[in-house]
Parts: sequence; structure tokens; C-alpha cells
Amino acid sequence: MSRRYQGRGCAGGVCEAEAIVALEPFGFWQGIDPLSGEVINRRHPLLGKNLAGRAFVFTFGRGSTGNPGVFLEAVRNGVAPAAMINVRAEPMITLCSILAEEFYGLSIPVVDQLGDDFYATVKSGDRLRIVGTTGEVEIL
Repeated sequence: MSRRYQGRGCAGGVCEAEAIVALEPFGFWQGIDPLSGEVINRRHPLLGKNLAGRAFVFTFGRGSTGNPGVFLEAVRNGVAPAAMINVRAEPMITLCSILAEEFYGLSIPVVDQLGDDFYATVKSGDRLRIVGTTGEVEIL
């Protein structure tokens, strides 16, 4: 039985992908290897895990304007997350998705504010369907 959640759509696109969850802040700058999609931040709980093609669930972005540049390099190499779900999306994370669509025609949905029940329920390995324009997320 699937569970549906309503949040805020921050960047358009629709995808179905496996979740990878770490309810911690994340910065793509010095956080991901843009050639492989692997998390390289030694202080992050997902160290060594791969974000490529997954729905990445995390609290919020941290870092600077370097995030979109590294993210775009991951998009160019085909190893970026398929979607991003945040507790609170901040502008640099949303900008990552907007630039991916502008430069590469790739829609990577970004959704936030799904409510405590979602963040307490979702776990790595869950199959998610994300609709970025409406903010709908379904755990399949």
C-alpha cells in the first residue's frame, strides 16, 4: 500500500526513484564526487554511498554558491540525484535543479515541507514517486 504526502513544489519534474536518506544538511561542493556520484564528505553519514539516479532526502543544503557548479558537473556526467527532497529547500539547492534544466534539459524535481510524518517514515531503499511542480510525494 502506498502512502501519499503533500509538500511544496520547488522545482518541476516528475520521477520515480529509490530513496537515499540522511536527515542532515548536505553541500554538493566538497560533498560529492561529480565524476562518480559518490558522497566524499568524510563527516557525512552517507560517506561512500552513491547518489546517482536516486531521490536524495536531506534536511537542507549547506555551503555556498559552489553547490550548483558541482551539481551541474554531476548532471553532465550522468551521476546526479534524480530528485531532491528537503525539510526546507534553500535557494542554492533549488538553483541546482533549475540550472540542470536550463543547461541540459533535465528536470530534477525538488520538494520540501512534507511534514514530520514523511521524514519519520521514509527510509533508504524506499521507492518514491515525486512530482516537483505540485509537491506530491508517494512512497510506493
